[in-house]
Amino acid sequence: MAYVRELLGTQMDLTTLGTGCVRDAHERFGRLQEQVPGGEEPPSERVMTQHRELFGRKYPLQTEGEHPDAASRERR
Repeated sequence: MAYVRELLGTQMDLTTLGTGCVRDAHERFGRLQEQVPGGEEPPSERVMTQHRELFGRKYPLQTEGEHPDAASRERR
């Protein structure tokens, strides 16, 4: 589990561009992510929002502490 948490903490924001890895999301990927849900909140996000409203806590079970990626901690 520690290995997976290390990968999440150090490589969560890596994406490929051509043959290399970059830290910034590719512009085309970003546009696609905006178009797929048609401007609405994706169903998975709605489920997490409903869970927080019903139970007063975040959806994921965190047995090993906070998410290793700071940007992911801030989103929740």
